Amino acid sequence: MKDEKLKEGIKEIREIKMTAVEKERIFESVINSPVLQEQPIKSPWTVFSFISVMRKSRLSYYGFAFSLAVVMGGGAVFASGNSLPGNIFYPLKVSIVEPIHSALTFSPQAKAEYESHLATKRLVEAETLKSRGKLDKAKEEKLSLLLEDHAKAFNKAIGDINNDNDDDDTVTNFQAGLNAHARVLEFMNERDDKSEKQEKNNKISETARASANKSKDRVKEREDNNEDKNEGRNEERKKHVREIIDGTVRELDSHTSGASSVRQTIIDNTHKTLEEANQYLKEADEEDEKGESKKAYFKLLDSESSAKEAGIFLKSGLEFKEDKYERRDREQEKDREEEED
Repeated sequence: MKDEKLKEGIKEIREIKMTAVEKERIFESVINSPVLQEQPIKSPWTVFSFISVMRKSRLSYYGFAFSLAVVMGGGAVFASGNSLPGNIFYPLKVSIVEPIHSALTFSPQAKAEYESHLATKRLVEAETLKSRGKLDKAKEEKLSLLLEDHAKAFNKAIGDINNDNDDDDTVTNFQAGLNAHARVLEFMNERDDKSEKQEKNNKISETARASANKSKDRVKEREDNNEDKNEGRNEERKKHVREIIDGTVRELDSHTSGASSVRQTIIDNTHKTLEEANQYLKEADEEDEKGESKKAYFKLLDSESSAKEAGIFLKSGLEFKEDKYERRDREQEKDREEEED
């Protein structure tokens, strides 16, 4: 009995049909119904998405990275300050701490000066490693690439400076620092027995000189696109250059008495660079006499860069002269005296 009723019920359900009017009403309701906005599903990888978003904003990313570094170990940030390539803290310094400082330096002039400081810092690090016998090819490559990055950032900042009357000193400081420290590295190579069969220049010094030349070309390109400046600027620049040269000469005089062979070599190289500065100064006078004030100004910038280079090389060369060199010189002198006896 129950089975019969169930079968009849199923039959009645199957026979139920909508009229044409009912079908049309349902169709219209579906078509005209509002579309609900799909709710996003929260991803379990939210933290990684956050980091991805932070990376898109350089300043925000650096701020976040610095905050994270401080929270995780503030001492590491400060410990990285004097670290060298090969040290565990060095990547923290060059990949986070220094870029954050640069990103938070908004003035183009200040940014150019900071990048110039970092470029010099990379060269000093190379000198320090060289003096310890730890400047291998991998570290040379690392420092050379960093140096190129600093040079690019420096040139960009110089190009962003609106008042181009005030940045020529910054450019000559940059050029002088790179060329002087490149010369120090070359000097250290010459004095190192292990480098006798190697080329005089290493990759870092070559990169430094190339970067200095690029900044020099950038200034000349800018000057060529500008109208002639007032004539008085050349006389002011000449006076400034002469003061730099005179100051380095006085410094040289204080080091000439009783100089060792290493010290004497540094002094002789400084004299040579000062001669170049004086030659550029003379050529600037000649260009001025011809009425070529712009060419004269270029010569003055070359003279200023050479004069500053001489002073930096003298100071840095004497600071990084190695005791082993002087010991070796004393031993060689002692051997010669014994042979003569």
